[in-house]
Amino acid sequence: MKKSLILILAVCAAACSKKMEVDTPDFRVAMDPAHLVADTFTYRLGDTTRFQFSGSIGNIAFYSGEANKSYAGRTAGYRLGKLTLKFSSKAEFGTQTNTLQVLATNKLSGLDSSSVVNASWTNISTRGALATSATVVPYGTADITDLVGNANDSLFIAFKYSGVTGSTQRTWTITDLAVNNELPEKTISLSTIGSDVAYWTRYGNVWNPTNARWTPSATDLKITGGAATAATNTSWIITKPLYVGRVPGDVSVGVKSINEPDLAGYAYLYPAPGVYKATFVAFNHTLDEEKRTIQEFVIKVIP
Repeated sequence: MKKSLILILAVCAAACSKKMEVDTPDFRVAMDPAHLVADTFTYRLGDTTRFQFSGSIGNIAFYSGEANKSYAGRTAGYRLGKLTLKFSSKAEFGTQTNTLQVLATNKLSGLDSSSVVNASWTNISTRGALATSATVVPYGTADITDLVGNANDSLFIAFKYSGVTGSTQRTWTITDLAVNNELPEKTISLSTIGSDVAYWTRYGNVWNPTNARWTPSATDLKITGGAATAATNTSWIITKPLYVGRVPGDVSVGVKSINEPDLAGYAYLYPAPGVYKATFVAFNHTLDEEKRTIQEFVIKVIP
């Protein structure tokens, strides 16, 4: 009995240790040669780009070559381009002046009130325009690259409100905020009001927390000032830490999975003129191994 058990275990161990074989994908892509000029396939805007498949393959992914959809950019990493800030503002009620400051820092030790008040903030209010009335005023697009050290740095943007007792305090509304890392080939969004609605840190008043506080929503940041008899109020609202150089990997479209039948081809409509490198990645895989075939085409879309 012992010998039989040992033999069974040995056979099982040998079988289990053997990797499942993976075949190299048998996959080819062709395009209409009528569109070929030199080494580029040229189409007019609005024409559908058609790819013909041959062979049998388990999985197919497609990178169109557009911004954020490039095979070359598939790996995440850190790159710092031009760091920009923009938003719009309006100031309602009252006549108090200098009630809003736009501040930034890459040195914030914590988000408690003491750390915020004592941080080394740079006042960037004058890098753009702020409203003086209920008319909405675009701040413009400010270059704030100088506020960080390198691609691995982080940044915080704050709006600091001040209202003084004795006259009607202003009500401020901030809309259309965007902090971006602008690279030559694409723009990385670091913060918008809508995407970060749950991540703003705010203080009603470091010294008098019963006063008005900033309120974030999916569309704006707003603080409603008090009447003339309201106490003097200082109120902050601060972004989450913005990792300025973090670049997510570009994404592909899944054209076919292993559970689906083979396809005769794939059609894609490019939305804008430009030159694109379209890439198909065909792959077979198991838990142990993957083998892939890559097919690339240069495509030019003209108006």
